[in-house]
Amino acid sequence: MGLIKLPMAMVLPAMTVALAALAACGGTADTPSPAATVQALDPAATTVPAASPRPTITPAPRQLTVELEGDGPEVLGPFAMGAGVLIAFVRYEGEGPFSMTFMGGEKGIVKSIDSSPSPYRGERVHSVFEGNSEGLLPGDYKVEIEAGGPWRLRMFQERAVRGQSPTISLSGSGDGGGSWLRLDEGHYTMTTSHTGPSSFTVELFDSQGLPPYRIVQAAGEHEGTQQFTVGGGAPGENPQAGFYAMGVRSEGDWEITITNNDAP
Repeated sequence: MGLIKLPMAMVLPAMTVALAALAACGGTADTPSPAATVQALDPAATTVPAASPRPTITPAPRQLTVELEGDGPEVLGPFAMGAGVLIAFVRYEGEGPFSMTFMGGEKGIVKSIDSSPSPYRGERVHSVFEGNSEGLLPGDYKVEIEAGGPWRLRMFQERAVRGQSPTISLSGSGDGGGSWLRLDEGHYTMTTSHTGPSSFTVELFDSQGLPPYRIVQAAGEHEGTQQFTVGGGAPGENPQAGFYAMGVRSEGDWEITITNNDAP
């Protein structure tokens, strides 16, 4: 069976918070308070104000963070996935092919990883949004693992609040990326190199879960530059200013540099 490690949230009652604040200020729970002054009131002249409605607090959606491990094939979950970006880190040390598939929701089956070479060590990035025609929709999914040996999987979603700004240089081997980038409006150049016979793609995944923007698509040995614009254009034509996770698909070694053409 897979081992599931989930963060535990602790909610402190209001009275506990009040006592903690009192203790922090040097007070104690058994310190007597000054006697209250009581005044007689004319019942006929006393009015009780109407109770004010209690404010409605909408809790923020919980972000998925889960770590799994196993040995051989398993089906685990379900796990709730909200709109945004899902990043999966996989380490597979077994023999034979490895695959990871999401099952559930309106999409039915979405293949994430299908790798013949072993071992497999990589990162896979997914967009999760309503109306997704190719990837994941928000909802509950089980994870099906096909493997011939031990594996570890970490999946998480997070709200991006910061990211590296160009100039940005990244390198790796195999499927990778996953780093948060901050892109302001402007014109950019992506310089890439890739070794190996496999296909090579580089995509930018909007933190809000919008469809990814494919910047580079090549096959085999590759060196080149690609210009792209952030901001402007028709809806969906260009990435807009914001935070992006980079997703790289490859079976070889790669290097990526992003520069801002408008930087002084």
